[in-house]
Amino acid sequence: MIAFDHLVIYSSDPEQHQSIFSSFHNQVGVEGGHHENWGTFNYLAFMKNNSYIEWIGVDDDQKASESDNPLIQHTYYAKERQLEGPIQFALRVENLQERIDYFNQEGIEYEGPFPGSRKKPDGTTLAWKMLFPKYDVTGTPLPFLLEWSGDGNVPTDENLINPVNFSMLELGVPNPEEYIKQIERIYQLSLGENLSFQLENGTIKITHGNHLKASFEHITFKSK
Repeated sequence: MIAFDHLVIYSSDPEQHQSIFSSFHNQVGVEGGHHENWGTFNYLAFMKNNSYIEWIGVDDDQKASESDNPLIQHTYYAKERQLEGPIQFALRVENLQERIDYFNQEGIEYEGPFPGSRKKPDGTTLAWKMLFPKYDVTGTPLPFLLEWSGDGNVPTDENLINPVNFSMLELGVPNPEEYIKQIERIYQLSLGENLSFQLENGTIKITHGNHLKASFEHITFKSK
């Protein structure tokens, strides 16, 4: 089963925006760390049902602009156009190689897998792998797939997990019917009621429009 992993929010100042979020919603946020190879860094807020929010920023324009990682390309694109807010999201899987084999079998275009790592504030290294179905950063994103090493991106202190669950990711797209077919084929998900796909820990809903909206119970983020 595929699970929602995290929401990616581009921010010109991740520390400040995470702090504003935490103060306004009475939630806890933490420093994530630096992605040395990509020229980016992040701040996080962990949620109850093994999900989290990531505010990602650029601290090295040259590295970020030259990265071959689609998420970093998307982040730099957002920075150049000052598109602050949600830009992408990740779905978590246990075996990324199975997805690669399926993509190859079905002729689904993809990029990766990309290895990732960053130093956590406690000095330890967090590692993961990412796989990106091909999409255009100027259009509707297709979520990327992520496999964590070890226990994954979870805080060592349970008090840093907020008592709020991820509940729904809503995508407003110009052609819902066509996008639904993509989701069904790429992620092997079945469409349920209200144009929604059931994940292990929430739902993805497809509507007509041009937006990305994520709900963590009463807390909502929406792209501009």
